[in-house]
Amino acid sequence: KRIKINNDKEAQILQFHDRISEVLICTVCLANPSVEVYQCHYGHLMCIGCFYRLLADARIKDEQARCPKCRVDISRGSCARNLAVEQTLSELLSECVYCNVTMARGKLGMHSKECKSRPVACMFNVVGCNWTGPLHQQHTHLEECEFQNKPCREVIAQFNKHDKRHDEQHDKYRKVTNFMSQQKMQITDIILNPHRTDDFLPQLYYESSKFNLFGQYWLVRGRIQGDEHNYQRSLSLKLFQKGKNPIEIEYCFLRDPYCSVQIKPEVHRHCFTNDDGETEYHELRLVSPLEVNNLLAEKSIKLRLYMAHVN
Repeated sequence: KRIKINNDKEAQILQFHDRISEVLICTVCLANPSVEVYQCHYGHLMCIGCFYRLLADARIKDEQARCPKCRVDISRGSCARNLAVEQTLSELLSECVYCNVTMARGKLGMHSKECKSRPVACMFNVVGCNWTGPLHQQHTHLEECEFQNKPCREVIAQFNKHDKRHDEQHDKYRKVTNFMSQQKMQITDIILNPHRTDDFLPQLYYESSKFNLFGQYWLVRGRIQGDEHNYQRSLSLKLFQKGKNPIEIEYCFLRDPYCSVQIKPEVHRHCFTNDDGETEYHELRLVSPLEVNNLLAEKSIKLRLYMAHVN
């Protein structure tokens, strides 16, 4: 009888858990948010990804963003985070995708880093082994892995390929380091405001006001690749010289101190002449492509421009 009572209580708890999970869902993707949760004026919930997506879509279509549930206007200023919902969601039960153990959602992140069933690569992957599997099977695989007995010549060849990939990555960072070490360096914060072209179907673009560096006036223009139907968007930037004095420069765009978007530094070089007063469009490399929506969700895009005069 006691077992029956316990089972009934457990069933009631699970049923209550399921009802809570069905209520606390994003009104856009219809899933339980795993990160920040925002709500409209009437309390409808949106995960941060969908919230920024709605604002970015409205920016591209030149419309007012609205809650998909009640159609009330939404913006960064009118919507607030719901910390109570975030805390409730973190206490809901969920299963580890690797070992199927049930625990609170808030503890899954730490557990997944220590889970014995999490996928790992072979320790000889550097020399060519492509095995991946659960951590608890790694020892068994190592006893049978053929790559631990590879001839030295083949191992050295694999190491050379591995070193080449690392050298390419180090070259990028070395280039940025050398760029930041130049003496003739000037820095300015720019604000890119949204504009529309005069085409039959107006297109969104961004443009800064003129600014002065190295005694010359400059301007930055940005364009968006990807429309409201495209989840993969990108932002490309072009630098204009508003003068006729020849100059060779290196420049790099990084995030504004108050911007949360992470940008991968990339140095570009261009020689401005009387006949060539603008650069090519260069894509702004972001840590995550989805962060373009975070930029579009703002009223303006704020960046920091580093420019060095090349002798």
